[in-house]
Amino acid sequence: MWASPLKLLFLHHISIKNRLLIYFFSLVLFPSTIIVTSLYQQSNSTLSDNMTDSINRSMQMMELNVLETLEQIDDITTKIYTSNTLQSILSSDHPGDDIGVVNEMTQLNTLLDSYSLSNQGRTKFTLNLYLMNRPAYNLFPSIPHVYSVESVQNLQWYQSMSYKSRFKVLGLYQGNSELGSPSQYSIRTAKQIYELDNFAVPYAGLITADVNIIDFGKMLESLKPSQHSEVYILNSAGEIMIGPRMDEVNQPFMVPDLFTPSKPEQVQESVFQSRTLSVQGQQMLIASRSIPQLDWKLVTVSPLRDLNGKLLSFRNVMIIVIMISLIIAFIFALFLSNDITNPIRKFIRAINKTDSDLLNVSIEYRRNDEFLYLFQRFNKMMRQMKELVNQLYVTEAKKKKAELEALQAQINPHFLYNTLDSINWMALKKKVPEISLMVTSLSDFFRLSLNKGRSIILLEDELSQVQAYLTIQQIRLSNKLTFNIEVPAQLLQLITVKLILQPLIENAIIHGFNETKGRGHITISAALQQDILVLRVTDDGSGTEAVVHKISELLSLSGEETASFGIRNVNTRIKQWFGEQYGLHYEANTTQGLTATIQIPAKTMANVISNDNPADHEEHIL
Repeated sequence: MWASPLKLLFLHHISIKNRLLIYFFSLVLFPSTIIVTSLYQQSNSTLSDNMTDSINRSMQMMELNVLETLEQIDDITTKIYTSNTLQSILSSDHPGDDIGVVNEMTQLNTLLDSYSLSNQGRTKFTLNLYLMNRPAYNLFPSIPHVYSVESVQNLQWYQSMSYKSRFKVLGLYQGNSELGSPSQYSIRTAKQIYELDNFAVPYAGLITADVNIIDFGKMLESLKPSQHSEVYILNSAGEIMIGPRMDEVNQPFMVPDLFTPSKPEQVQESVFQSRTLSVQGQQMLIASRSIPQLDWKLVTVSPLRDLNGKLLSFRNVMIIVIMISLIIAFIFALFLSNDITNPIRKFIRAINKTDSDLLNVSIEYRRNDEFLYLFQRFNKMMRQMKELVNQLYVTEAKKKKAELEALQAQINPHFLYNTLDSINWMALKKKVPEISLMVTSLSDFFRLSLNKGRSIILLEDELSQVQAYLTIQQIRLSNKLTFNIEVPAQLLQLITVKLILQPLIENAIIHGFNETKGRGHITISAALQQDILVLRVTDDGSGTEAVVHKISELLSLSGEETASFGIRNVNTRIKQWFGEQYGLHYEANTTQGLTATIQIPAKTMANVISNDNPADHEEHIL
């Protein structure tokens, strides 16, 4: 089952030149590909890690800037809260007339303006002051930034302030902006204020600071990872508070629940996360960093083509280097394969002649290498073959005839028939049918074995001889042996060499069934595979792969050792009669025992000349 894949793997149908070219080219290509791929993956991993670390550091700087801005606002509102002007107004009685109210509001407005950072090159924000029990402030809306608490106490942002919340970042706030920006969105913070000279007054009001989200965005834009990156700040609900486009503000982020931890224990590990996604058909690296103090999330969306610039350049350089290396390797492989295979092609041209001219071949070769020695030995071998070819045929033919006569002279008939016939009558007279059956089977066995001296017989006669032998063995083994013969009727008139099945059966009984206490079953079968007659003797004895290996070694021996002479006899006679491509081999069964397989040409008696000398009519059998 592995023959075809192995032939394809080793390119058996391709010339040596092309094989050498492919092998050498593969030796260069495969290691180079593995090395370059590993290097690229390692570089990709390193650059990706560096890229992620760089984005993380950028987002850390953004986080620090955001927290620093809010700390500055906290410091400013604290200074206003503790200023003498504000504390003096809080500890004084409320103005009794409108002029006093206006003066007080103007004084407070001046105080707020004095702490404005609008002209100091920092993030711009707007300060507003809300005081308790100042309803008169509502009568003068022309004075900005100073209001009564009652004017906002029903608003949602005000109600979200807890009693003990000294300073709180309220988040996104939409209102009238006075910073000259078309946007009305800002980030609002609030600080509660108290009268420091009178602790009996629990609550005096609050100071708010509104940071324009455009200014916030500019601060973050200066720290973005790449030119085309976009920076977002999301609230706890995943809604955009700050982003590159105003129409996205207060809207859900493009990928909701992108970095939501799937398990509670992951919350502490999710300060920084990154993920690659396709956004509008473009690969983006989306990174997120939590700001736990504010319950906010910083998110950057960066095109991978911007971040992977170095990696892409490195990949292009590697591709160019690989292509150049492969071209050089191919040229060198082509030159090397030609140099090695030229002598081989010369040798093939020399021997690619008719059989009558082959013995006259002489190869000339000028290089002083291994091929010179090979061709010299070949020329010498051809001269010797030419000298021996005539006498070799005659000698070999005589030798084959002598071997066949020696191999087949194993049974001497003498007076066996008369003796066996007498034994049969005595058994019938004594009423011992088992002996009669055994003697009759033995007589049939010898008669079919001798077959009037013919070596080539019908398969039908060979099977009759085998059946007689098995009947004798059944009686001898007290019916511990069972057998069946499975041969299609249309194959019975094909020819075979006589006495090729009985030695295999005898071998199975003696060596296969001894370890199973003499019990066993033998199946003789035959099948036609194209022009090949395949005979099989299958047993369920104790044979294993080790036994198959030992038998194969014995069959390959050419001496006259007595070990396994019967099966070696069978193999030798098949090859002498039909050719070296036919013969006997063993294989282990998947369950138990061995199968002996014989392959001979499928011929009828009409193809065979009556003379048994294989040297005389070999062409009729082969």
